[in-house]
Amino acid sequence: MKEYNKKQMALEYPQEKKAEVQDDFAKSIKPLAELLDSLRHMESFPIGKDEDILALSDPPYYTACPNPYFNDFIERYGKPYDPERDDYHRTPFVGDISEGKNDPIYNAHSYHTKVPHKAIRKFIEHYTKEGDIVFDGFCGSGMTGVAAQLSNRRAVLVDLSPAATFIAYNYNTPVDIAEFEKEANRILEEIEKECGWMYETLHTDGKTRGRINYTVWSDVFICPYCHNEYVFWHAAVGKEKGKVLKEFSCPECRAEITKTQCERAKVNFYDQAIGQEITQAKQVPVLINYSVGKKRFEKEPDKFDLDLIQKIEESTIPYWFPTNRMPEGDESRRNDRLGVTHVHHFYTYRTLWVLSYFNIKIKNIKSHKNLFTWLLTASCLVHTKMYSFRENRKGGIIKGTLYISSLYQENMTLRFLKDKVRLFKRIYNNNRKKLMISAQDAESVYNIPNSSIDYIFTDPPFGDNLMYSELNFLWEAWLKVFTNNQKEAIVNNAQNKGLSEYKELMTACFREMFRILKPNRWMTVVFHNSKASVWNAIQDAITKAGFVIAQVTVMDKQQGSFKQVTSAG
Repeated sequence: MKEYNKKQMALEYPQEKKAEVQDDFAKSIKPLAELLDSLRHMESFPIGKDEDILALSDPPYYTACPNPYFNDFIERYGKPYDPERDDYHRTPFVGDISEGKNDPIYNAHSYHTKVPHKAIRKFIEHYTKEGDIVFDGFCGSGMTGVAAQLSNRRAVLVDLSPAATFIAYNYNTPVDIAEFEKEANRILEEIEKECGWMYETLHTDGKTRGRINYTVWSDVFICPYCHNEYVFWHAAVGKEKGKVLKEFSCPECRAEITKTQCERAKVNFYDQAIGQEITQAKQVPVLINYSVGKKRFEKEPDKFDLDLIQKIEESTIPYWFPTNRMPEGDESRRNDRLGVTHVHHFYTYRTLWVLSYFNIKIKNIKSHKNLFTWLLTASCLVHTKMYSFRENRKGGIIKGTLYISSLYQENMTLRFLKDKVRLFKRIYNNNRKKLMISAQDAESVYNIPNSSIDYIFTDPPFGDNLMYSELNFLWEAWLKVFTNNQKEAIVNNAQNKGLSEYKELMTACFREMFRILKPNRWMTVVFHNSKASVWNAIQDAITKAGFVIAQVTVMDKQQGSFKQVTSAG
């Protein structure tokens, strides 16, 4: 992990009055448990047990279901609209915005799409003044909230996904970082004692013990000519140039072949977690990157390593981990052909063991429990088989997909957790205001009063570019609360939603935003899609809702998701 200047990394939130930090807002509301029954009729009410929804929530500020406290919050902190005294006037924001993603706040937790908070902040400060309330109906990871706090504004954030709102909540909640670090170090020590042996390896001298940083796994294919199995890594990775070759020789018959010409080798085994016999694509470890002291080395797995992996896989993990079947959908079912059909199949057995143990250890924590769960979700994707190995040793996940590469990198989970704790220590402080965050659809913010919001900044779904509820399923399986996608504004075959359904849902959302926005105020919409039909749908939805499009500008996030990068326009 790169070393950053602490001044550059600190979340310098504006100071607030002590009385405001310790206000009695939370004490004045009715318990969420008593209100759940009155919220169930909403089509966006999440899928999960009441106990899990309540455990994830921090009412009134965050509810992992529709938030019944919005009106109370706005009554307390908002400024009522008075048409006779209203003197608001702002011209459209002029100028293109370019903000990169190489920022420690931005990178604290991944999400499929993010608008950098520094870019959002420029819009917020142009269109609002201190103390105003900003709304985001598709908040994702909560960058609008971060930008609002940095500008000394308040925010109301909404997203259909419990995972997204949980990420947003932890980005925007006060933290006693000293207490968190102390507890985190204690837990990490216990994980080291429980699971450290799983990451040991022998140095090439055959005596010295090293610590594994990551292990590269390779698919095994069958040559179409000689019908022998070959390890993709050995055949296709050019050792001299360090690149994965598109065309290569079969190690057995020397025929020139490509991966697409070959069938995958398969293995059958009994999956104890789901009590079924399953068939998966055959994968074998081919490279271990490890450290001895401060020096790094690489080697092919030897007998010690293979025996260790076998020992782990033949054991029974004694802790809970998610075993949910991946939901219907082109993205969520894309790995069925590999035999990766359930959530736990996305992990190696070793990684699953460590994550499940960490999850158990944080269940009984009294302080900052949600932040520890956030640390778990921050680890969920980077430790899946979706983390592709790259020849430059800078692997990563292809954002916006659940793609599993033929060469994936199994990262050392404990080291990642330690690095994240150090990062959290640098970016968090206790000067944040608590924002209002809700897991619900933007079409039904029924208890936000008319003409009560000062500005809207939102980044809505891009038609058929990203399947959010499918992508978020891996996070939500650990949280045990899932997106109810009936109101998901998306073009999706599995949900029987085409462009007309998408347009209808987006129109309904924008109408609700028009209702809650004060007259003559502004909404900024970030949108990307290469299809003219989708562009027309979103613009038509905005105008049908009552808005007038006054300015179009360019926001360069400098690095898009896979589908954004590979799509023109």
